Amino acid sequence: MRNPPHGRANPPNRFEKVRVEDMPELGFAPSPDDPPEDPRTELLIDPSRTIVATNESPDVGFGASVNPYRGCQHACSYCLAPETPVLRADMSWSPIGELQVGDELVGFDEAPRPRTERMLRESIVEGVWRSRRETTRLVTDQAVLTTTASHLWLTGPRSDWVTTKELRAGDGLLNLFSARPGSQLPRLDAGRRIGLRAVARPARIQAIESGALREVVDIQTSTRTFFANGLATHNCYARPTHEYLGYSAGLDFQTKILVKPRAAELLRKQLMSPAWKPQVVMLSGVTDCYQPAERRLRITRGCLEVLAEFRNPVGIVTKGFLVTRDVDLLAELASVNAASVMLSITTLDGELQRKLEPLASPPSKRLAAIELLAKAGIPVGVMTAPVIPGLTDHELPALLQAAANAGASSAGFVVLRLPHGVKQLFGDWLTQHYPERREKVLNRLRALHGGALYDSRFAHRQRGSGEFANQIDALFELGRKRARLARRGAELSTAAFRRPGVADQLSLFS
Repeated sequence: MRNPPHGRANPPNRFEKVRVEDMPELGFAPSPDDPPEDPRTELLIDPSRTIVATNESPDVGFGASVNPYRGCQHACSYCLAPETPVLRADMSWSPIGELQVGDELVGFDEAPRPRTERMLRESIVEGVWRSRRETTRLVTDQAVLTTTASHLWLTGPRSDWVTTKELRAGDGLLNLFSARPGSQLPRLDAGRRIGLRAVARPARIQAIESGALREVVDIQTSTRTFFANGLATHNCYARPTHEYLGYSAGLDFQTKILVKPRAAELLRKQLMSPAWKPQVVMLSGVTDCYQPAERRLRITRGCLEVLAEFRNPVGIVTKGFLVTRDVDLLAELASVNAASVMLSITTLDGELQRKLEPLASPPSKRLAAIELLAKAGIPVGVMTAPVIPGLTDHELPALLQAAANAGASSAGFVVLRLPHGVKQLFGDWLTQHYPERREKVLNRLRALHGGALYDSRFAHRQRGSGEFANQIDALFELGRKRARLARRGAELSTAAFRRPGVADQLSLFS
C-alpha cells in the first residue's frame, strides 16, 4: 500500500471493496516511450466479478463490450464532505463517509420520464472514493453543506442538473420535505410509486462561500442519484462519458483509474460457459483500452490473448499508438475475419490535440498506427470523433484523406456530446483555450439540439439535427467519398469460434 500524492488516501480495512495498491507482482515497468502520465494518477483495483457488459441502445453499434479500465486518466469532481448525511433506504441518515459498497440509499430517476415526474427509487452504492480538493460551502435556509464546484444539483422535479459553480444566492434546490435527520418520511414500500413533487420543496440558497482544501467523498450509485442532507443530487457516474469528449488526464479532471487485473480470467470463464453465444466483443465500449496505464499493466493484451484463443471476434476503438504492440494477436484474429480496429482522430492540428487530449498519442502516431495495422492485414478505419462544430468540423475532408492515405478502409463520425455536468467543464475549457470561439462553438451545439447543449434521444445524440447537423454530415460524406472510404467497417464473423479443449475431448468418442 502506498500513500497517494496530495494527501489522497484510501486506507484498507475489512469492509472496503476498492483500495489503492501498487501492483509489483504484475512485473511491468514504465517505458521511456510512454505518453507522460500525470504523477497524481492512482490505480484502483476494480473488484468486478464479471467482465462482459451488454448494451441495448439502438444507436450503438455493438451488443457486448469489455472495459479493462473504468475511467481514462479521469476522476470526477462530484464530491461532498465525509460528514454530509445521506438518506438510506430504511429512511435513516448516515454520513457519506461511512458508506460501503452494497449499502442501500434512497435515489430517484436521473431524468424525468415522458409525461411524468421523477420517482423515488432504491439506489445501491456501487463505489466509494476519497480525494482531497478545494471545497465550496453551500448555505441554504435549511442546511449547510461542504461540496465541490462541479457537484451536480437539481432545482426542480423536471429541471436539468446544475453545478455548484452555476448557482447563485436566491436559487432554489430540490429538497425532501422536512428531510432533516430525525424527521419522518414516506417509506419506499414494494410497488409504491412516490413522485418527487409530492415530497420535495425548494431549499433557498442564502450564500455560496469558498471553503478549505480538505478530504471529500465520491460515491457511485445504481440510479446515479441520492439525497445529501435532503438535497437532490447526482453522483459521480459521469466517468463513463469522458471518452466521448476525447479528453485525457490534466484537461478537466484529476487522475484516478479503476483497473481490472482479473479481466482476462473473467473473460475466459465467460467464453467457456455454454451460455455464451459467440458475438463481436468491443474493446472498449466506454473508455480507451490503450490508455497510458496499459503499457505497464497489459490487461487489454491479456483479454486479446483470450479472444484469440477462442477465435471470438473483437472490435477496437482507440486513440493509442500502443494498439500496434498487439498486432500479432490482431493479425491472428483477422486471418479468420475476427478483428477490426478504428483509430479515433479528433484533429490533425497537433497544438489543438495537445490541449484536448494531452495524454493521448498525437495525430501523426495515430496515422502511423493505421499504416502498421493495414500492412499487417488487419481491417482498420478512422473514427473522426468527437467532431466539434466551429472548432474541428472544417478538418473532416483533410482528416479522412490522411487516414485513407495511411491505409484506412472505412470511416465514421460522432458529434461532441455534453451530457450532465460536462457542459460546464467544456465551457470552461473553451474559455481557457479558445475564448474567441467559445460562443460560436456553444451556439453551434445548441443549434444541433433545438436550443439545448445536449439532447440524449437515441439516434439524435450522436449527430444532432437541423441545418448545421446536415452540413457536418454532408462535409463528412464528401470527404469520405473522395477518400474512397466505406461508411461501415468490415463485417466480422463468428464462424471460427471454438472452446479450447472441448473439441479435443469430444473427438475421443468419435
